[in-house]
Amino acid sequence: MDKWLRIALGMFIIAFGANSYAPMLLAYKMEAGLSESTVTFLLAAYILGLVPALLIGGKLSDRVGRRALMRPALVISALSSLIILAGGFGHTWLIGLGRFIGGIAIGFVMSSGAAWLREISDAPAAVSAKRATLASTGGFSGGPLVAGLLAQFAPFPLILPWAFHAIATVIVAFLVWNLPEVPVAGTIKGRMLPSIAFSSRFLWSVAAWAPWVFGCASTAFAILVSLTNQHFEHKIAYAGVIACVTMAIGMLVQPIVPRLGKGFVPPAVIGMGFAFLGMVFSYIIVRTDNPMWVAPAVLCLGTAYGIMMVSGLREVQLMAPAHELGSLIGIYYSMTYLGFFVPFVVSLFAPRFGYDTVFLIGMAVIALSVYPVTRVIRKYAPETES
Repeated sequence: MDKWLRIALGMFIIAFGANSYAPMLLAYKMEAGLSESTVTFLLAAYILGLVPALLIGGKLSDRVGRRALMRPALVISALSSLIILAGGFGHTWLIGLGRFIGGIAIGFVMSSGAAWLREISDAPAAVSAKRATLASTGGFSGGPLVAGLLAQFAPFPLILPWAFHAIATVIVAFLVWNLPEVPVAGTIKGRMLPSIAFSSRFLWSVAAWAPWVFGCASTAFAILVSLTNQHFEHKIAYAGVIACVTMAIGMLVQPIVPRLGKGFVPPAVIGMGFAFLGMVFSYIIVRTDNPMWVAPAVLCLGTAYGIMMVSGLREVQLMAPAHELGSLIGIYYSMTYLGFFVPFVVSLFAPRFGYDTVFLIGMAVIALSVYPVTRVIRKYAPETES
């Protein structure tokens, strides 16, 4: 098995566990009686561990190497699932704790894993970005499907999904553990945030839209599922399928993103266009209460997720010097994962202002962002893509 593929498997299984919670939103509401705001906060709780882990992990991996972070990430990921499993016995705080340390695991692997995968092969930056995002997206897609089916049709719905992931993670750890390290030239000294993170290029070509990456995905499998699950008999399985399809669509469109870079409209802006359409269809769902509109909404939101994820990672790899690559990847991923707070924020404001108003605001924010994002990306585009 190729070395880069083993690294990709490590990224896959940790992402698998992180997004296994998506269909469990409904499972914990139905089986444990938790409220909408509680389950959506638990969805985003792992961001509290993920963001600092990404920022620290990216800088640390530039100093001590990528493998030094991948190993503990796998151990922590398995431990996270076991703690969440224990939370299924009536201890909600354990679910939150498990999600938190699961965030640490994915934070470490997303900063070190993507950089390690890039460095261990001779593939171009665009190909490495595609491999890294396919690995993580594959996990984000497979996790909720397996968890949703187990929670819906197997016994012990709050236990088996997490036990499955813990066992699978141990198996993958054996494949990754002794892979060779790639020498790194970074230093732990200096700024935690590289100077390029404050440049207009990074702020507009990446940071301005990065939260939409998982904001789009979580809108599909958390908000839209919550709005439409009453129309379906097997609600948890439905939630798992929607989450799986959303992420799978993103995975399927990712291979074509490098080709989009040769067009006049930057790939990130194309992704924003699909995000806008996703907001439009979501608005229609609210106004009509018709689940048939879920399909085009998920198609658009999943496509937006896939295009923007690769576009951002590609931009980061093009602009970052080698000794700051891990750090800037960590910052980029941190910004994308902030989108997981979208369902929680919506659960607080939508009851007062209405879901339709929330989606209209989303459309407006995207529309206002298109011009400055396009302008900056075009300014710094490589000559071969201009």
